[in-house]
Amino acid sequence: MVMLLTRQITANQLDIMEHHRYAVYYDDLQEGIWVQSLHPNLNNVDLHPITGALRHNPQLAAVLSYDRPDAIITDNGIPILVIERTVEVPSGHNVGQRYGRLVAAAEAGVPSIYFGPYAARKHGGATEGPRYMNLRLFYSLDKVTQVTNIATTTINWPVDQNYEVRQDPAKDQRVREYLILFFQEYERVGLAGLNRAIIDSEFQRRQLNERQEFIRTRVRRPAQYDGPPGSVKLLNTEDARTRYHLPAQSLREFTHVVIYMAGMRYLRSDPYAGMAMLYKYLYIFGEENEIGLVLHFPNITIDMWRNLENSQRKDIRIFRGVADGIIFRDGFLDVAALQPQTTITT
Repeated sequence: MVMLLTRQITANQLDIMEHHRYAVYYDDLQEGIWVQSLHPNLNNVDLHPITGALRHNPQLAAVLSYDRPDAIITDNGIPILVIERTVEVPSGHNVGQRYGRLVAAAEAGVPSIYFGPYAARKHGGATEGPRYMNLRLFYSLDKVTQVTNIATTTINWPVDQNYEVRQDPAKDQRVREYLILFFQEYERVGLAGLNRAIIDSEFQRRQLNERQEFIRTRVRRPAQYDGPPGSVKLLNTEDARTRYHLPAQSLREFTHVVIYMAGMRYLRSDPYAGMAMLYKYLYIFGEENEIGLVLHFPNITIDMWRNLENSQRKDIRIFRGVADGIIFRDGFLDVAALQPQTTITT
């Protein structure tokens, strides 16, 4: 089941506009003020909260289809760039919490930036110390670009010698460089040509080279990320039916299935919905006719799902959008059975 749920902005929507009128939508006011400071084109532009923004600007619907990013830059109301920034330790499942925001941008035809540390110090407890990027985030974002042809750029947030995240103004230098490139190309070729210009740029090559150097010099045992983690299994479909006691004819359209086990005790989004989407892109896109994605919720019952299936919650929408079936504690529902069982009237 293909997950491209959003509508791409038509290629010439922005090209035909005579005048640029930029604005910034923010999830938090401080993020909006920060974006304003990054480029002369954004100085003193209007700031709008993302919360409630769809009521006066429905053109944001596609980039907000999975979650709210930290900031969206618009031109005459049309989104042209999504920015996600975080100082969160980037290990394990943490990377899934923001993944859907970047995917929504790409599926809508809008370039995005992920600005966060590739390594950062975790404080407190027995696991205190430096933690390193879950490399599957890099690999899956590369797959997003490959599938959508939309530029998704990772920029390393600098840390000091003790892996403490830097907060001085110089930390933003490369984000500023990106925006110089962004506006230069956007005002030259419009959104239609912008993504290819970024993907082919020297700036993008430098970020990819830094990634490779980080992997080579900082990550111990990087080969562990070449395959799936312990929570993910790639199985022959017949073996999956036997192991998980699935109905005899289930998933018959696939020769193999990826099974992602999410250990949550109640239905929730973070980080499981983002990780499910990450694994869909990383392991399945390009193989949709051969490999299906099955979610395994060993602590969730079918009734727990049914009680929420008619809601508009993002976790339900994302799980339903990515899954070819879900294994619950007490049974299995295929993609058809996961759909709402009653019609919602508004």
